[in-house]
Amino acid sequence: MYPRLCKPLLNQSFFLFGPRGVGKTWLLRRIFADSNRVATVNLLKEELYLELLTRPSTLRQFLSIDGELAEWVVIDEVQRVPALLNEVHDILEDPNYHRKIKFALTGSSARKLKRGGADMLAARALVNDLHSLSLLEVGDDWQLSQALRWGTLPAVVTAESNEQRAEILRSYVSTYVKEEIKEEQIVRKLEPFVRFLEAAAQANGQPVAFSKIGDAALVDQKAVGRYFEILEDTLLGFFLPAFTRSARQRTILSSKFYFFDIGVKNALEKNITSDLRHGTSEWGRAFEHHVVLECLKLNSYHRKDARFSHLRTKDGAELDLIIELPKQKPLCVEIKSSRTVTVKDLAALKAITEAVDGGIPILVYDGEQERNENGVSVLPWKKFLEQVWR
Repeated sequence: MYPRLCKPLLNQSFFLFGPRGVGKTWLLRRIFADSNRVATVNLLKEELYLELLTRPSTLRQFLSIDGELAEWVVIDEVQRVPALLNEVHDILEDPNYHRKIKFALTGSSARKLKRGGADMLAARALVNDLHSLSLLEVGDDWQLSQALRWGTLPAVVTAESNEQRAEILRSYVSTYVKEEIKEEQIVRKLEPFVRFLEAAAQANGQPVAFSKIGDAALVDQKAVGRYFEILEDTLLGFFLPAFTRSARQRTILSSKFYFFDIGVKNALEKNITSDLRHGTSEWGRAFEHHVVLECLKLNSYHRKDARFSHLRTKDGAELDLIIELPKQKPLCVEIKSSRTVTVKDLAALKAITEAVDGGIPILVYDGEQERNENGVSVLPWKKFLEQVWR
């Protein structure tokens, strides 16, 4: 397995949120590998889950190891029993445990916990997010063409064959529908939601058209809105809002939606067995998806607090990504999957950047040459990521 860029601070309790399969449990095992004072509460074990669900107060029975108070208590998938957070809160405030014990809490969604009215521990626990592997974590072991087809879930990257990768992704989608949606009764009827998943995957990276997706899934627009909330709540995807200077005006109406992993998106779209060829529109959309995801991951890991958006003008011109870092001018990023850049590309980017006050035009592409031409920075995608998120 590969070293992860996510590095939780260990001077106090923390949450580690992320979709299933991104390596949360593995990361915590790695972090605490040298400690023999770590107690683990795995809520995926059904017997333990049922015990704590009915009697959350019994959590205190798991705070010791061989009669000695644990230094850390790891609770996996804490969203399964939100009431445990009340117990964690009480333990952290209890004079018998105060500053003697810390908690590492994994889960599939902070939003899901908040919607259930869970105690989020205020400043008593820091929040960290873990994502699918970044190509900067994997290095040369996983090529761009593989990432654009199969995504970067750890199990997919380390699989021995494409046949195995396809099965892992199919199983991932099936498990998500079965365990996250059906067993927790998140939707009343499963069939429309499954149709929605395929339609949403097909519309990945495009401005969300609720009516078109609703027509494809045979549901109304309100249902589509609820279904997108489910994807956000379970960390399966995120909205990229339209750019505006006012945070209040950043609405979902013209937002784009991206799935958290390209391979999972392809599996939902039932498109994991198709070859992906450079120069096609499919490759271009996947390349844009890849760059957006890498920015999201690296911003999270390096704690940059960036705000992301996209821009479409009234005449149809588009900026793929606007990155607003604190106390810096906005970066206006056009993402091109080609290996060459034309004068027309540069002129179009410079023109639309004028719609963003103080914007800095950057063209990110799949080539190798770095240059500055007519006020536009042209950067290979890896160089861009290293410069912005270092």
